[in-house]
Amino acid sequence: MPGTKFTDGPDYVSTIKKAIGASVSDPLLDRDVSSFAGWRGTAEWTNSAISNGSLPGGGEMGTGTGTKGKAVLSGSVTTPPQPSAQRSLATQDLAAAAAASNPIVLENQKQGNPESEWGIDTASTNIEGFATDISVDNGNTVSFKINTNSTNYRIDIYRLGYYGGMGARKVTTIQHTGLQTQPNPLRNATTGTVDAGNWAVSASWTVPADAVSGVYIAKLVRQDGTFGENQIPFIVRDDASHSDIVFQTADETWQAYNGWGGANFYGGNGPATGQGAGRAYALSYNRPIATRDGVGTYAGPQDYLFGAEYAGIYWLEQNGYDVSYLSGVDVDRYGSLLLNHKTYVDAGHDEYWSGQQRTNVEAARDAGVNLMFWSGNEVYWRTRWGNAYSADGTPYRTLISYKETWGPPGTSLDPTNEWTGTFRDPRLSPPAIGGGNPENSLTGQLFKVDDVGGNLASIKVAYDDANLRFWRNTSVANLQPGQTATLTKNYLGYEWDEAPDNGFDPAGLVKLSSTTMPVSTYLLDYGNTTGNATATHNLTLYRAPSGALVFGAGTVYWTWGLSDNHDNEATPTDPRVQQAMVNLLADMGIQPGTLQSGLTATTASSDNVAPTSVITVPATVTAGSTVTISGTAADTGGGVIASVEVSTDNGASWHPATGDENWTYTWQPAIAGTYTIRSRAVDDSINLETPSAGRTVTVTGPAYTSLFGAATPAVVNTNDTAAVELGVKFQSSVAGTVSGIRFYKSSLDTGTHTGSLWSSTGTRLATLTFTNETASGWQTATFTSPVTLTAGQTYTASYHTNVGNYSTTANYFLSNVTSGPLTAPASGNGVYRYGNSAFPTSSLDQTNYWVDVMFNPSNANNTTPTAVADAGDATEKGGVANGSGGVVASGNVLTNDTDPDAGDTKTVSAVSFGATSGTLGSALNGTYGSLVLNASGAYTYTINETNSAVQALRLSTNTLNDVFSYTMRDSAGATATANLTVTIHGANDAPVLAVQTATQNATVGSAFSYVLPTTTFSDVDSGETLAYAATAADGSALPSWLTFNASTRTFSGTPTTGGTYGVKVTATDLGGLAANETF
Repeated sequence: MPGTKFTDGPDYVSTIKKAIGASVSDPLLDRDVSSFAGWRGTAEWTNSAISNGSLPGGGEMGTGTGTKGKAVLSGSVTTPPQPSAQRSLATQDLAAAAAASNPIVLENQKQGNPESEWGIDTASTNIEGFATDISVDNGNTVSFKINTNSTNYRIDIYRLGYYGGMGARKVTTIQHTGLQTQPNPLRNATTGTVDAGNWAVSASWTVPADAVSGVYIAKLVRQDGTFGENQIPFIVRDDASHSDIVFQTADETWQAYNGWGGANFYGGNGPATGQGAGRAYALSYNRPIATRDGVGTYAGPQDYLFGAEYAGIYWLEQNGYDVSYLSGVDVDRYGSLLLNHKTYVDAGHDEYWSGQQRTNVEAARDAGVNLMFWSGNEVYWRTRWGNAYSADGTPYRTLISYKETWGPPGTSLDPTNEWTGTFRDPRLSPPAIGGGNPENSLTGQLFKVDDVGGNLASIKVAYDDANLRFWRNTSVANLQPGQTATLTKNYLGYEWDEAPDNGFDPAGLVKLSSTTMPVSTYLLDYGNTTGNATATHNLTLYRAPSGALVFGAGTVYWTWGLSDNHDNEATPTDPRVQQAMVNLLADMGIQPGTLQSGLTATTASSDNVAPTSVITVPATVTAGSTVTISGTAADTGGGVIASVEVSTDNGASWHPATGDENWTYTWQPAIAGTYTIRSRAVDDSINLETPSAGRTVTVTGPAYTSLFGAATPAVVNTNDTAAVELGVKFQSSVAGTVSGIRFYKSSLDTGTHTGSLWSSTGTRLATLTFTNETASGWQTATFTSPVTLTAGQTYTASYHTNVGNYSTTANYFLSNVTSGPLTAPASGNGVYRYGNSAFPTSSLDQTNYWVDVMFNPSNANNTTPTAVADAGDATEKGGVANGSGGVVASGNVLTNDTDPDAGDTKTVSAVSFGATSGTLGSALNGTYGSLVLNASGAYTYTINETNSAVQALRLSTNTLNDVFSYTMRDSAGATATANLTVTIHGANDAPVLAVQTATQNATVGSAFSYVLPTTTFSDVDSGETLAYAATAADGSALPSWLTFNASTRTFSGTPTTGGTYGVKVTATDLGGLAANETF
């Protein structure tokens, strides 16, 4: 433990001796400490200087160099005998002592077993089984249900780890003899569930109380002359552990691909139809796991423990990181255990998460627990848990996902009110029941590139990212201008993510790398369709408001860079990846116990100073024009600028700028009005600037309505290079004019572009040519004269590209899309025609090609809407330790707002508390609680139960107020502002014991008196009065000689006989809640 202060005076040797059990006769000087490479001992004194080679206090001697206040020792120290009994002659290697308290270091010093012993090539079907629970706390019993015709087999139990490179250690062996015939498993035809919970228990193992938490395998081996072997994975937890790291397995994904019994979540003999026909809706953990052997649609080693998770486990334990383990199930059912650790690690292919699992991980992040996602395609499908289908009905044994995103459009499949589709899919599910919440709001990453097969790729780091502290102590940090570092091939795959600017990306997200390439399996919608596109991968890092760091690798095979112990393609490790993870863990406050050779120990960042940024923007611009917002950023805390974000709506939404110390952002304001431009910079220690008030810009020119506003496509660069006309069909509910055409441009869509407006019969009503285009993003152009439209008629707006590479979102028009008076109908929309510019009529997959119109209603004198003040009520929690009651304020601020213009829609565009601007959809702190206000107007207000003023409220009539301001706008961009006042009502809190009364002594025959101090009990409620009562400890009357005056809190009397008496004092508040003590 480098840097630890040993406080036995200068006699730190005795402390070391206690830590590892050394004795005077066991100096361990000749011990092989190669496994502790990278460690060195540190002893510190504060009251004396240290001279080289000689330490103060009793003649301790040590090798190494000394500085004032600290001696760093690379060898041993010896303390001669001292007159104090606390001191003794002992010599010990400081490196060994430093690692002695780390259970992972000690565990991996034990003799391991070679993979040729514990591994298997292919699982046998003549002996197979499962654990009755995926995890067990140490000291408890795990049982196995095994199906075989063998009468003689053994169960070898191994713990996976490093073990000097052997990868596992045999813990015990259980012998089984005798025939056990298991029944056929149960099957639920309605859900496709196959459940072998009706099998009998074949063997059990009581896990030793001192067993080290880990991923264990029970290897089944036939001994009857017939070859047969298999493995059963399970996790040994340590629920009392406060290890630095907690590693979660992806067991839900193991089961999602496990086709044992006939079906998995992708196909088989289950009841589902349509996409994924034959899939099951629910899968049992009461089954052997056959995923690794490809049993099940799309199943394979990549979806199992040894695909990528084991590589992460091996490397963590090789380097002596203090780690314990939980299953994915555990993170749902025992989520509070995450709070016991500094960092949570998720690795490999962890595609399936329950809603509560995600909630618990987000709560851990928000409580300060760091997160490391060494994974790709993570947190994609939402699941829920059910009881076993077998008669025992054991909870958490059935994994349920109807994969509703794959269901018929507009149809909910899950019979409960919980959404079980992709987390990002909002079509049938608001966030309250599980949908419409893309995973990048948690991980920083969004799954986009499906199975690439053998086309594994390399992650690239450009010079612009090389100076980030993430890459310190690696060759990446030495890049010169124009150079790019390419990490070892194969880490990017087999499925990977993007880090899009989709409105859900976390604040201050930093991109640590950038790799762009064409792919053919790009996800084009919420989870149904893949196709050609150009995709960009980034490693990402952000800091949550709690201070927690969150790393996203965005690729399934990231851990292949840490260890080459994994299934599938043989791939070398990369010291740049290993060192980057050492760096990041150090920034999370975690050090290795046995750092591998070639890596450099490092320390956490001491930079806690946020950077600053300055904005340059014209004071007045024209609606529809392209505006370049530029600026500078500086970091004075010792780091460098990592990223800059810009808001054009006064902080309601943020978007990444281009550049760092010097940055730019391209903006195309569509609607006339006044806008506040703000910026915020983030440095490479992920300190995020609190944005200043920003700059005000006036946008002049005609206001117009469009279909898609500032929305962006799912696929920016579609890999199609043919000349094509792309368009959208639309109608208006009111008469008006179209002044121009908009389209979203990809960076590869170069050359001249033209736009056209067509009647429903194919007559070209107007045409234009786009000029002054930006490299990408929304482009606008106007007709020579506006075109008059008739209400209720269908028109088509289109643009033509000669090189393709257009933007798309598949399945966008599954239902009508409405914006103010404009509607894009669902039927056959998203139209195209290959070749020269002509009327587009073909349609495929209801795809949006991101062509739009600039529409002006005839009633150009738009009436400003009226925002009406709102009020909400919330009640604090009360009772014992805030354990009861509590009401969250909720409602919709737009309900009572009005707009007389027909067809106008109302949305919230901004929210603030005092001078602090908030972000829609995110928590904004008030004085007494926090408000989450969405663009739809829906809000929730949650009281800060730790606020002393809130806790002081005693009655419902005792109140406090938080006043928030919000701005709403209509379709034409006119705005109005009103206040939302939340009244916080009090609730009675129980008194608590503040100071335990000490034992009181009395003498037989002498008068005794004791006044209970008023500070014995306390009550946070203001104006509270406590009433006191006293009894014997068992609730009976006080002894006859002792009386208690409740008004003066005085005990008095003269004891007549000796003895020990227990006294119980109860303090009751005005609301009848009480606390007591016994002394």
